[in-house]
Amino acid sequence: MRHQALATLLVLTANWADAHSWVEQLVNIASNGSYVASFGYPRGFADKTVGSSFDQEANKWLLPRNSDFINETDLLCHPSQRVRSQAGSFSRLQTSPDSVIAMRYAENGHVTLPGGGTDLVGKPEKGGTVFVFGTKQPRANETLQNVLHWTRDGKGGDRGGRLLTAQNFDDDRCYQLRTDTTVLGEARRLQTPNPKPGQPGSDHKLLCETNVRLPDDVTVGQTYTLYWVWQWPTAPQQEPGPVNGKDEYYTSCIDVDVVSDLPLDEGGTLLKDQDPMTRAVPNFESRTALTADPLALSSQAGFGRPTETSGPPPAVSQTVTALHPPRSSA
Repeated sequence: MRHQALATLLVLTANWADAHSWVEQLVNIASNGSYVASFGYPRGFADKTVGSSFDQEANKWLLPRNSDFINETDLLCHPSQRVRSQAGSFSRLQTSPDSVIAMRYAENGHVTLPGGGTDLVGKPEKGGTVFVFGTKQPRANETLQNVLHWTRDGKGGDRGGRLLTAQNFDDDRCYQLRTDTTVLGEARRLQTPNPKPGQPGSDHKLLCETNVRLPDDVTVGQTYTLYWVWQWPTAPQQEPGPVNGKDEYYTSCIDVDVVSDLPLDEGGTLLKDQDPMTRAVPNFESRTALTADPLALSSQAGFGRPTETSGPPPAVSQTVTALHPPRSSA
């Protein structure tokens, strides 16, 4: 069984060696950490396929497009994700106010490979930071620079949305199956086995996840939009590297349908290579990030250059709060 899995792996790793990451699936998390109800998917989602037919550009959206640093022209969403539209049977997640959901994505070596990937230098620890923003009023022409100014209290930037969470890209559990086994990847595989259903002793990659709590004031019967923004910059380097550093962002734009109660049905569409894991990471309610401020790069010594904004960036607390802060007993 192990040899069969590795044979399949040879095909998969040949295709994903240069892949980056995007949200592949969403699921609700029960209070005990179990995944519950049906899975959901980003806008315009295209599933991966074994072989050479899949084009990763169908989901991957890298910013900036044509320079080293983002500016006011960089549109936030992939062209297939700029309006509320689902692809085929890949429907929206149904979730409820105050629910916690897992946004699942492949680490693609950015966690388990030393330095975040082969021949990479200057990349942040823990694979960088994932910021999740939420809005009730999505715009087709939304820009990354604008959204990065949104704050937890909803008063930042143009006040079009709010920052919901900031978490390390690395959830401290996920791993890829690779022919060139890494120390960290193998340690995680042994610590958290992820066998295929009905195949004891088999192996399957374990997706990473970002855990986000839906605001309690979202409206039942309406659709709410989430922006998953992975910040993975390169620090300033000596020549021939980027002497002023380099921005690198990947985004996924997602809609969820807000319902009063989670559906009991656990059917729905699965990925062709469905991750069999059934539980969230143990600390799904208290995830944190090394960098809590989306605008922290702009104040980092030697990084980037001034960008045009509508004014000075708002103050953002560096403290990351738990998804479920302690409630008073009164």
